[in-house]
Amino acid sequence: MSRATTLATLQSEPGFNVVGEACDEPGLLSMRLRVQPNILLLDSALAGLVNGNLSSWPGVRIILMASVIDEGHIIQALRLAARAIVPKAAPAQVLLKSIRKVLADEYWLGPDSTAIVIQMLRDLLPESAVRSSHQGDGLTAREHSIVAMVARGHSNKQIGHELSISERTVKHHLTSIFGKLGLSSRLQLATFAAKQRTLQNDGRATLTARSLSAQLAPQISSAFNRS
Repeated sequence: MSRATTLATLQSEPGFNVVGEACDEPGLLSMRLRVQPNILLLDSALAGLVNGNLSSWPGVRIILMASVIDEGHIIQALRLAARAIVPKAAPAQVLLKSIRKVLADEYWLGPDSTAIVIQMLRDLLPESAVRSSHQGDGLTAREHSIVAMVARGHSNKQIGHELSISERTVKHHLTSIFGKLGLSSRLQLATFAAKQRTLQNDGRATLTARSLSAQLAPQISSAFNRS
């Protein structure tokens, strides 16, 4: 999405309130003195201006917006302690979903980001540790297949189609998997897949504020790269 489209999307979303905008370093620094947001939607091109300058934004949570999702941008997001990374070309609903997840104190990664993170984790994990951790996890062969597909970013519908089972059955399997592994989210399950090596070799800045109360709408400031 373009800068204008992103701002229009945020301004039109019920409960969101855009409170500022910047597209360069002076504007970003000025905005930092005027507003106290909880979430920063940050154009990756401006990420260098934010590093080390978050002390005046206590509690800010970063959502990085990148032109492409690759290992370099994933590392950039990790260094910024970002809660999410979203492609700039993502549909409006994807951006809004990521914002709401972070507002709910969660993390958000799309399928492409998850696959890259999994590969990075796999590269860091010794093979001996993988074999050891694979033993005794209590999962059946079917459950391991489902874990692998979740890690690849498959939806319940896609998993059901590939395994010729209903979405309801997939949900039952996931409930069993989460219970056996003590996990509660698909991202945690994807991380587990990296450790198990069940996944094969498929291998600007806009500020939003967390809802402060039922009566106060989240406040949004934005700082976009001009490009």
